[in-house]
Amino acid sequence: MFTPFIISLREGIEIFLVIIPLVVFFNRNKLYGMTKSALLGSALGMVIAVITGSIIFSQVALLNGPAGELFDGLLGILLAGLILYSVVLLRKNKSFDTVPNQQFISLSQKGVFILAAITVFRELLEVTLFILTSSAVSPLLLAGSTALGLVCAALIVYVASRGLSTLNINVVFYTLNLFLIGLGAYYFGDGLDVLFGSYVPEVLKIGILLYAVPSYYIIIKNDLKKYIKSNKVK
Repeated sequence: MFTPFIISLREGIEIFLVIIPLVVFFNRNKLYGMTKSALLGSALGMVIAVITGSIIFSQVALLNGPAGELFDGLLGILLAGLILYSVVLLRKNKSFDTVPNQQFISLSQKGVFILAAITVFRELLEVTLFILTSSAVSPLLLAGSTALGLVCAALIVYVASRGLSTLNINVVFYTLNLFLIGLGAYYFGDGLDVLFGSYVPEVLKIGILLYAVPSYYIIIKNDLKKYIKSNKVK
């Protein structure tokens, strides 16, 4: 179950890059009330995400025949679009830091609570949508892979935020994004294949190429330009 692990690892890093640096900062400055708000907000976001995910899974399990195929096809295209937006278009210029954002630090306890809840809920909901594509696999194995990815994400961010490692979060996240683009290409091609495979036999390969080639081009071109303009190239 490599895919659920990678998905939860990536989304988990994005969650914990907000939560863990805040908690470390608050504890270091003895702002224990703020720490409590961050942890309670995270717990609330997780509970709501679990409930929402359970409802989605229970409803999807009822779909059979043409309705199930239609859902699978549309879900693949939806996930591909989500990856395209979040990885290629939205985050291509985004970098991550283990230092807490000053805007977040200035929030009240209520603000930190809401921020943590929304962050955890949003990212875990994305994880839920992605693992829906693996719903045919053993639920226990699926849950274990997802939990392992989140635990590894928490450890990576914690170690980096405490300065215990020279680990570059941006490199890890960039590598995961490259994998995610490939996954998005497969989802897109598979979604088209489910919907139109009977009419266009090669639509799976066509969809993968139409998605992967421009996406990788945008990402690599952008990073190559930044590398050339940096002091690393003389």
